[in-house]
Formats: sequence, structure tokens, C-alpha cells
Amino acid sequence: MDVKINRAGCSSLALEEDLQYELQTDMQTIDEFEKLVAASNQLAEPDKNPSQEDKVVEPPSSGTEPSSNEFYVPRIPNPKQPPSNAVTLDYKKRSVDFWRNVATKKRRSLSCVQTKFKKVTKWERHVAEGGSIYDKLKALRLETGKQFFLAKQKPHIVKDMDIRRWAVTANRTIGLVGFTAFPGQGGKVEENTKFVTDKYIQEARQVKKTAEECVALVRSRISDYGLDCLWNTDQSGFDYEMRPGRTLHLAGAKHVTPICQSENSMTHSYTIMMTISPGTRKFLPQLWITLQEDKGVFGPIVARTMFKADNLYVTASASGKMTKKLYLEWCIAAFCWPIHGEPYQEAVLEFKPEELEYEMITIPPKVTGDIQPLDRLFFRMHKDFFRKISSFIILHSLPLQVHHRDVILKMHSLVYQQFQSPRFGDLVNQAWHLCGYTHESFDYVNPTEFSFPKKLTGHCDHENCDDRLLLKCGWCKAPLCFHHFYDQYHLCKIYLP
Repeated sequence: MDVKINRAGCSSLALEEDLQYELQTDMQTIDEFEKLVAASNQLAEPDKNPSQEDKVVEPPSSGTEPSSNEFYVPRIPNPKQPPSNAVTLDYKKRSVDFWRNVATKKRRSLSCVQTKFKKVTKWERHVAEGGSIYDKLKALRLETGKQFFLAKQKPHIVKDMDIRRWAVTANRTIGLVGFTAFPGQGGKVEENTKFVTDKYIQEARQVKKTAEECVALVRSRISDYGLDCLWNTDQSGFDYEMRPGRTLHLAGAKHVTPICQSENSMTHSYTIMMTISPGTRKFLPQLWITLQEDKGVFGPIVARTMFKADNLYVTASASGKMTKKLYLEWCIAAFCWPIHGEPYQEAVLEFKPEELEYEMITIPPKVTGDIQPLDRLFFRMHKDFFRKISSFIILHSLPLQVHHRDVILKMHSLVYQQFQSPRFGDLVNQAWHLCGYTHESFDYVNPTEFSFPKKLTGHCDHENCDDRLLLKCGWCKAPLCFHHFYDQYHLCKIYLP
């Protein structure tokens, strides 16, 4: 946003008379912050009785060195418009009123007005539009900073997406035409260093060889049976309360302690089992979920009243992990076959129809991150999508417990349906290609980037809904608020390319 202010021809540096946003970081209470907002809002109504001369002048000291009794803030001159010439909308309104306040004429002469006010003709347009671009950008920054300040008082986790969402919501009132909360250029490049032992280096060659042998075997089976006969299945653990690992915070903070709904839910997890294919059918109809229950089963009341969806198959275990019994149940229910070792294979043979021919190929250890499609490209995006919705609930204090059984099931049902959109079909194909099983590369659409775009515009697709946007549907492309996506259960099946 500072970049846009600079492009408007005004400096956005931290001057003493221009600290609407920066001073918020020093406020300790909401009352102090509200006083600051009232004192610095450039889009406020003009004062009834201005107490000082309506004249823009340089500050008492404009030298390059600070005096002994003034606070000096270094600033870079702006050739288009020096910071000292920036005026408020209040000043512009009074200058236009002075220009038009004549009984005998429609307006005073330009020379008369220029004696007291400068640039009055341009300011007349600013008054009619509710402020200049500079005024509105400053007001947007002030309102966005206010929301950030209030969120950090909780303290909530705040991401770049939240900043952009607040800015777009504020602009509905401020009315800056053409404003989009697009992220600034550049960014901090993070470097990750992985430390390994000599044993790891010595085993790397053998590990690579086993991976290549597995890929070659799968390729031969694709050649014999085709893509539609190939499936990859794997399980992944989800914390009951999934929160981002990082957050925006005030500069210079030594300790960051974000809020959560339940500490216990952040240390307990459940399991989902997903299956994808490079063929025509990308997904199985149902997502398998194993929740953690004390006795390993759902009680009669819970089983009768909990949330149910056609695209979910929900089970329970004492640990929240997949057990052998549940694994066999999954094989029968989903008609898909295991990949986790001989003991499971022998058990599955008891239930396998005699006329069915199948082969289980076990991915070697230490290479699943390289040659397993779900690990290579899919689970990370799925968790990121799910996490963004959970964070939205907590950040905006919605009356939901993200670790509650029904909330988890409803969210998984909606997210799984979003990922099955034909728009994201090439994501599955590319996952198989990156593992080396197929030759053709695909330009895929990232579901998280599509549904949570960095450039936020517009309103909720439903009429008369002004709630802040949550996401864009991967099927119908409709922008939706949380209420119309989650509460109204937007299980969309209408695909719009």
C-alpha cells in the first residue's frame, strides 16, 4: 500500500505529522487507539471552527540537522510533491467553500482564492469524490492498521491474506476506484539448510536405486494395464486444530504468543486416507476419516447425531490412527487395495473377489517424498486449503470450535469436493509426472492459490451480502463469504471453465 501512496505523488515516510499507521504500534489500549484514529482520520468531516490560519507552511525547522528541542525524522525529498505540501480533505473543503461563498457572484475570482488557497480547482474535484487518491490510500492504511492492531491484541495469527482481506473490506466504504489488494513486489527469500550424516550420504546411492526400480516397475504396469487401473493411496495426520506456523507481528517483538481455541486439540490428531489415479477417475467417491474416540468407537448418540456427508466415510479408533481392522474395512468399502506390507496383503486376500486380479506395489522406504504422488504434490496443498479456513474462523471470532467433530467433518466434506473440481484435474496428473511415472507434463491450477487469490475484489456472490470474502469456488468460480460457503454447505457440482 505504501508503494501506491508513493505512486500517487506523496511521501509515505514516517513524518511526525503523518504517522497515522506507525503510531498504532505504540498504543497499549483500545481507548488510546480510538483517540489516535479520531485525531488522524483524513476523511473526517471538517472542523466547525478552525482555530488556526488555513495556510500550508513549512515546519518551524526544515534544516538537515535536528535542533536540541525537536524530534528529527530523516526523510527523502519527493520531487512530485514534498511531504510538507500534503493537505487534508478538511483543508480542501474549507478552501472550496471559501471559493464559492459569495453573495453577488457564483464564485470568487481565481486570483482572490489563490491568495489564500492554492490548487483550489483540483481540490474541488477531490471534495466531490470524497478525497484524493492520497487521502483514500491513507484512510485505507489507517483502517487496515486498526484491524491488524485489534487482531494482535487477542493475539491472533495474522497472514498476508488477512491484511489484503481487511483492505478490500475497508475500501467498500472509502470507495477508491480501481483499488485491489495486490501484494507488493519482492519478498524475503528464505533459505533452508538440511544437515545430514555420513551414513545418509553413503546410503543415498542405494536409496536412489530402489526408487528408480520402483518407478520402472510402475511404468511397466501402466504400459500393460493403462492409467485407469493405477491408484495411489496414503494416509495423512491432521491436528484437531490446525494453525499456521508463522504470523505477522509488530516490528521488534521478541516473543510472539498467538491464541488458540484449545491447547489439547493442537497435540491430538486424526487420520485421513486419500486415493488418487492418473486415469479418468481422479478420486475415489469418498474420503476416509478416522477420528480419535476414547473407546475406539462412536457412542450411539454420537453416531446418530454427528454430521454425515455422502463424500465421507467416517470411522473411529482410540488413537485416531488407522488400525488393521479399519484398514481391511477400508479395502472392502472403497474396493481399493493396500500398499503397506505383507501382513496386510495376506489379510486382504481373504476378502478379495476371486475374479479380481490385482498387484500391490510397495513404495520403498525413505523415498515416499520423491515418488509417492500424494506426498509429492497433493497433501501439502490439501492441508494448506483446510488450514486457511480454520484460521479464518479463529481470526474473525466466528462462533465455531474448529476442533469439534462436526466442524471438522463438514469442512473436510467441502474441501474434498473443491479438490474434485475438473479445474484441478491436471494437479493429479502432474503429481504422477513429477514422481516419474508418466512422461507428459501438465500446467496445473493450484487449488489454494485459485480459491484464495492474492488479488481480492468484489462481493459475495449472493445478493445483498456484504460479508468479507472467504474464497472463490473451484467449481462455479463464485466469490463466497464464510456463511454462504460453510453454513449454507456449498457442495458445488456446477463447473464453469
